[in-house]
Amino acid sequence: MNFTIKFVLAFAGLGLLGIGTEEEPGWLAEALAGRDSDIEAAVREYEAQRYDAANAALDAAVARRGERSELYYNRGLVFVALEDFDGARELFQHGTTSKEAQVRASSHYQLGNLALASEDWEAAIDSFIECLRVQPDHQHAKWNLELALLRKQEQDEQDEQDKDDQDKDDQDKDDQDQDEDGDQDQDQDKDQDQDKDQDQDQDQDQQDEQDQDQDQQDQDEQDEQDEQDEQDEQDEQQAEPQPIDSSDLDAALEELDRQDAFMFGRPRGSGREVDKDW
Repeated sequence: MNFTIKFVLAFAGLGLLGIGTEEEPGWLAEALAGRDSDIEAAVREYEAQRYDAANAALDAAVARRGERSELYYNRGLVFVALEDFDGARELFQHGTTSKEAQVRASSHYQLGNLALASEDWEAAIDSFIECLRVQPDHQHAKWNLELALLRKQEQDEQDEQDKDDQDKDDQDKDDQDQDEDGDQDQDQDKDQDQDKDQDQDQDQDQQDEQDQDQDQQDQDEQDEQDEQDEQDEQDEQQAEPQPIDSSDLDAALEELDRQDAFMFGRPRGSGREVDKDW
């Protein structure tokens, strides 16, 4: 806890322990039917910073007089010194139910200080206002209320700034995501266009290859047809009767005459004798 706040907590409670200040005179000891040895012992131990001993003295006072709201408040001050803030808060809550206005005001004030120390500005403001409703001239409550209001304003401004920054960050993130999505869409469109171009190129290559194959096939068929036509032409030329040259004809007749066994209708003998009598 902040040292200044601890000092204010301790200082504000001294009156109820019997020491007294201008704002909170030491009336509590008198309210307890005169001087009380246990309360006086608690004050001495508290001033000597022997807080466990102070708490034990208060336990003795409670054992004799019972739980009273002012004793709850006094014990709360000891718990603050022991830095048991949750226990102190519960004890001060009991103090706010006291019939004594001074005890109620001081209990609300100490609750405000605890809230101030934990930076719970709303709770601090509420507690200081309750203190001033009971005791409007409580100067420490006025000062700390101003401090709590100032801290709350600063926090609200910081929260608003943080919200604006977060909204800006969210917007920047959304814009970045949209840009990334747009880039991804463009990349996808580009990839699709490239794929489409590649498909078209492949289709064109296939078509060109097919056209080349068809052209080659047509050329082969044409060459084959040309060869067939040429062969047919040669066959036709060989089948047609050719005019015989006269010299060739004479030579052929002479050759036939030589081969023919008859000469002008008479057979030609070989001129050798017949071996056998027929």
